[in-house]
Amino acid sequence: MKQVSFSLFPGQAEAFKSKVGPSVQSKILRNYVLNDYQLPGDLSIINEGDKKGLKPEKFHFDENTDARLNELVKIVREAGYKANRSSLMRHIMIQLLEKLKNQNDSLPKKREVRHSSFYFEKGTKDVLEQFIPFRDRNAAIERFILEEYKPSHKRDFLLDKPEEVESMRIGITVEAFRKLDGYVEEIQTKGITRTALMRDVVEQLIGKLSNTDARKLIAEKRLQNALNEFENTFGNDVLRERLEEYRGDGKD
Repeated sequence: MKQVSFSLFPGQAEAFKSKVGPSVQSKILRNYVLNDYQLPGDLSIINEGDKKGLKPEKFHFDENTDARLNELVKIVREAGYKANRSSLMRHIMIQLLEKLKNQNDSLPKKREVRHSSFYFEKGTKDVLEQFIPFRDRNAAIERFILEEYKPSHKRDFLLDKPEEVESMRIGITVEAFRKLDGYVEEIQTKGITRTALMRDVVEQLIGKLSNTDARKLIAEKRLQNALNEFENTFGNDVLRERLEEYRGDGKD
């Protein structure tokens, strides 16, 4: 995590701080840059606006968010338009402030957070951390529940239980827990619990961030971990021999 500074339009920082508590301001901004912000169709507007009175404002960014911001600047420049990190952040802040203004479930400044352990298919945690840093995981899951999540229509999908279990401790607001519990009551199917829905939440979130089937990514991670464990125990030569045997079994 490092401190970064952006020159914002007058009033932008004050408006943002009035809507978001001090302890989560950088986190909310990071999550928006990583997960929600999309460049406009007209890239020329990125550098629009009166540059008089610009005010530097500091935030804390992790490596992934910083790299994402640089990538967005590069995309705009390669399209032939002017842009730098501050001009892009001014546009990001315009969009984020509009979202916070229209959002009924905006995060309160003081939040009652509860922690609970949930059980997932082994490998889920590793896959999720490919797209969301550990320190931002709870906030990303909470926002997804409050703003976007709808339970899968496939009841068999929700009833699936992990073959190999791993535990993940998640801290979200009481409001987010209540929303999940409300879905449980609506579904009224034995076996579809808060934990089952949380698995669905995380898989849908992974799918959104990766544009790939989450269960496929998790299965691939489990396979990779199993191969690594086998290699560490028996060596690379034995692993290669065993894989060749499996390949041979699959031939006609």
